[in-house]
Amino acid sequence: MELKLGVMPAIAGPGAADPAATARFVRLLEELGCESVWAVEHVVMPDDYTSRYPYDPAGRMSLAATDDVPDPLHWLTFAAAHTTTLRLGTAMLILPEHHPVSLAKRLATVDVLSGGRLLAGIGVGWLREEYDAVGVPFEHRGARADEYLEAMRALWTGEPASYHGRFVTFDGVHSRPRPVRGTVPIVVGGHSLASVRRAARYGAGWYPLGVGGDEFTDLLAKLRAECETLGRDPADVEVTMRAPGNRAELETLRSLGVARVVLRADPRDPVGVRDKIRWYQREVLKA
Repeated sequence: MELKLGVMPAIAGPGAADPAATARFVRLLEELGCESVWAVEHVVMPDDYTSRYPYDPAGRMSLAATDDVPDPLHWLTFAAAHTTTLRLGTAMLILPEHHPVSLAKRLATVDVLSGGRLLAGIGVGWLREEYDAVGVPFEHRGARADEYLEAMRALWTGEPASYHGRFVTFDGVHSRPRPVRGTVPIVVGGHSLASVRRAARYGAGWYPLGVGGDEFTDLLAKLRAECETLGRDPADVEVTMRAPGNRAELETLRSLGVARVVLRADPRDPVGVRDKIRWYQREVLKA
């Protein structure tokens, strides 16, 4: 199986929203044969926080309050205008922080304008201080995310659409444009059993964050079992992982059925981006 190669722009300091650097970066990724680009989200960054970042032993994320973190859907719309084949992923939209009625419209619009290239990566987040800033309760965010996914699916498929839930309700409404293929592919991010269940129920993909080794294989087995319980073919849920640094690790992921690996690269350094991707394709992917 040929592994797809995605790239996530590294964010450090100002400049992540620089138009010239962004256009050059995404055009270069497409030229080099990369399959996708992935944009992160944080609506706000607090000066300080007590929430524990789950993907680092120190409990602190590498992003700083002074780093530019552009809105991922606006950034990807700009990227779409400068490319023709590159797929456009979010990693991850913090779903409960967005109202599903307006988000369904935004996602469908980007999907249509890009010719059906959007991959909507979603997660529930971990930063309580960010939830506080946008006025959304931190509690029950998983249940809210599940309901929002159902509500967006109703808006993309209903004619008219109606939905009645605990967190969102609407009756007899129309949301257009519709996604190119009838829905926007949802890629569920996370490292918990809840994320596995969410991916099996709602996802076209699963992007386990911060896991590897036995933990990953255990969660992958649970994902496949959950799919079978729901009557889904586990192969229909595409698995994306952080790009490993060597061929042996990559072959292990390939043998487990991983479909895509994602590298980080600095858009401000086009020579470094080109060298890194070419090296990875030659020495690790053997493409």
